[in-house]
This record gives sequence, structure tokens and C-alpha cells, in this order.
Amino acid sequence: MEFPPFEHLRFYEGVHDVRLNISYSNVKGFTLGEFHKALPKDLDLNWTDERGPPELRRLIARRCGVKADRVLVTTGATEANFLANAALIQPGDHVIVDAPTYSPLRDCAMGLGGRVVPVPRECGDGWALDLDRFRKAAASDAKLLVFANLNNPTSAAIRRGEIRELADIAEECDGYVLVDETFRELAFDQVPPSVSEFGPRMIALSTVTKVCGLGALRVGWIVADPDLLGRFKGVKDYTTVCGSSVSHVIAIWALKRWTFFLRRAKKLLDRNRRLAVEVMERTPSLHGAVPRSGSVMFPHSDVNVPKLAQRLLRKYKTVIAEGRFFGMDDHFRIGLGGDPDEFRRGVGNLQRTLQEPM
Repeated sequence: MEFPPFEHLRFYEGVHDVRLNISYSNVKGFTLGEFHKALPKDLDLNWTDERGPPELRRLIARRCGVKADRVLVTTGATEANFLANAALIQPGDHVIVDAPTYSPLRDCAMGLGGRVVPVPRECGDGWALDLDRFRKAAASDAKLLVFANLNNPTSAAIRRGEIRELADIAEECDGYVLVDETFRELAFDQVPPSVSEFGPRMIALSTVTKVCGLGALRVGWIVADPDLLGRFKGVKDYTTVCGSSVSHVIAIWALKRWTFFLRRAKKLLDRNRRLAVEVMERTPSLHGAVPRSGSVMFPHSDVNVPKLAQRLLRKYKTVIAEGRFFGMDDHFRIGLGGDPDEFRRGVGNLQRTLQEPM
């Protein structure tokens, strides 16, 4: 077992102190004080339910339209992804991965010995999903098909009819479909359905991190068939066992105020999205439409992306995420959910840098 280096994470470890980071995929961070609530004084700090507190599981289940026995709370969506892969993938198993994508969705199966085959989307086609490519790549033996919906880094959506076809493909090859739904509800009035609606071969992951700006809680979940959850829980017994009771309480607060968090996210994203459209229209070296939903965009650059990223960081103390982290060297990711003033300054620095000779 040998996992590829998580280069994107290691890159961020070196730029935590850089204020103008316009690459993050989350909505602007939220603070404990903004809840205007106090933690219960009798909160048990020794132990919590290994599957997640019943109230938290009920709230998650309600958002996904399932029963609570189909929910396993995890230490972030990253652990959820690992548990699902570790429970399902054996060395040599055939794994199909959407591309471009967030690297743990691609590399986790690789670290477990899976034969990972990326299936690329085309930028010029609006990052549309080519189901014929996936059906051909899956052949008759794909153990797992892996996606994010909305896609990270492009924010492209997988719609109901496409999800149904993916469920059919999984049935044909006796495999499963794993979908990171972290960004799904950031489609707002065009939210695609959760894959948890489409049968026992479908596995959904999510978290409070992106919509709420609560990444430090490390609260995520898996929604799947109860038999599958039992297998995932068996792996979790060897990782985190149970989560943080403090984090679980705050996550319950957040899920009870989910409509507020969605409104907050939309306000921030709409403002930054308008600015991103202006920047793209005024910058001939960048190509691609600003997505109408989601918290990230992935423009193509005529300028060498590593050089661009290095100059932005060195000269303007501004961070973008190079496309190589997602499998496409001539693109980069911009996050649309940050503080609007910082976003304006950051994309201003991006425009300035692209106008300079490289």
C-alpha cells in the first residue's frame, strides 16, 4: 500500500500565512461567536456515538431524503472517501474516475492498489459529462466509479438523468458509484438530486465544511445502503473510531440553520461571481465561462500556470491553485466563496500579473 503524495495539501501547508488566497473552495469561514450559543456544560468529552449522534444523523438524513440508518458521520469528507475506498477496493480492482477532479478522489483508490482510469471532460464542451466514455471505460468489471457533484474544480453538475445512467452502469458491471456531494447544494435553485436516491449501489459523501465555512470542525458523512455502511464502519473502527463531541454539537447547530448558511453562501458567491465575469471579459489570456453555480471555477490560461502562480505568490502575496493538482496543467482553480474585498484584491493582482511579461 503506497499512497501518492497529496501535493495540493502540502502546497497549502506552505502558504497558510498568505492572506490573499483566492483558491480555496469553501465559503468564507464562520466563527463560533457568530452562532450566539454556548456549548452545553454537561457535554461528554470522553466519548460519543461511533456512528454519530442520533440527532446529527437525523438532520443529515433529512437533507438527503433518507432514513437515519443510512448515515455514518465521519471525520470530514476526506475520511468518508477513505473509508469507502478501503472497504471496497482490493489490489488490481478497476476504478473509473471523473477528470479533472480533487486529487484524493482519484488517488485514494490508487494507494489501495486499484487500477485507476481517469475519464476526462472537455473544457470546450462546458465540462459536460460524456456518459459513453464512462460506459466504455467501465467495461464489465469496474468496481467503483468516482465523481464530485458539483465537480471540483469546475462546478459542473451531474443531473438526474445522468445519475440514473451511472446507476445503470454500476449495475451492469456489478460495481458502485461514489459521489462527493460537498458542493451539491451550492447549485441553489438547480440542485441536482443526491445519488442516495438511486439505489443500493450509490454512495454519497458530504460535509459542513464548504457550504458553512466550518472546515475546522472536521464533520462529514457517508449516506449509503445500511449493509455498505456496516463495511465502512468496520474500517472506521481502525481510523477515528468516533468523532469530536464538541464538533458534533456545533455541526448540529449548523444543520438546524442550513437555510441561513445557504443564503449567506449565495450572497457571497453572487457578488464574487459578478466580479469574476468582469475579470474574464477583460483578460484575453484566460478562457472559459464563469459557472453559474458552485464555489469554484477552472479557467484555461495561455500563460504558463506554474510561472503565473509563482509570480502571484512572490510579488503580490496572492494564491491560486495550479491545475496540475487536478490533472490539467494549463488551468488553475479560483475559489468564489471568500471575503469579497479580499477576492477583489486577489483577482486584481491576477489581472495585473497576466498583463506583465513573463
